Amino acid sequence: MKYKIGLGVSFGAVLVASLVAHIPANWVWQQVPPVRGLKVSGMSGTPWQGSASRVEWQGQNYGRLQWDMRIGSLLTGKAAFDVRFGQGSDMSLNGRGLVGYGSAGPFAEKLLVSMPAQQVMKYARVAVPATVAGNLELTLRDYQYQSPYCSVLDGSLVWSAGSVSSPLGELKPGPVIADLKCDQGKVVAAVNQDSKAVSSEWQAELAKNQSYSLNGWFKPGAEFPPQLGKQLKWLGNPDPKGRYKIDYSGRL
Repeated sequence: MKYKIGLGVSFGAVLVASLVAHIPANWVWQQVPPVRGLKVSGMSGTPWQGSASRVEWQGQNYGRLQWDMRIGSLLTGKAAFDVRFGQGSDMSLNGRGLVGYGSAGPFAEKLLVSMPAQQVMKYARVAVPATVAGNLELTLRDYQYQSPYCSVLDGSLVWSAGSVSSPLGELKPGPVIADLKCDQGKVVAAVNQDSKAVSSEWQAELAKNQSYSLNGWFKPGAEFPPQLGKQLKWLGNPDPKGRYKIDYSGRL
């Protein structure tokens, strides 16, 4: 009798495990309350391993999404996924890495996201018409979300093969590297670059109340566009080392 009960329990456990392992991701998604502005289509696979052919947010197509859950993360009270995304996106976006959710909220590790710099300019408000070239690469080695931005941030933002073209000339800054960190909830970026056209060092901060500050300096080089150089008089005189101070603040 005990043998039969044990056999039945074992069979039931295997059946339940099989059902859970093969539950369709599309069915699970249909049970989730709708998120305004989010649209996911072409979903296949399971919640543990699957893909969606198209992800849209606020009408913007972010392309294909693939995920593969790290089952072991469930033992630590987290849901962690290796993801790849961006194929076919409107912004030529590409990304891969580890993202997840735990008791402290969303997190990411070894996440790399890249996109053409010109795509970012579509959302920037600049006074002078300009065309931006190059590629932006965001690396999040360790990130933990905490409202409104972060509690942990170890990352970098690199602008490579960059150039800025305007009616005043073309400026090639060379590689621009920003080291990113979180300081008591503020996002802090320490930036440096050096090229024959210009060199600079500056620090940007974004506070919890959406106020920002930008402090540092830049120094024109031998290949700085002459027409653009004539406009520097509006910034005042450089210091003895030929550097112009940068000091801005405001609110988003």
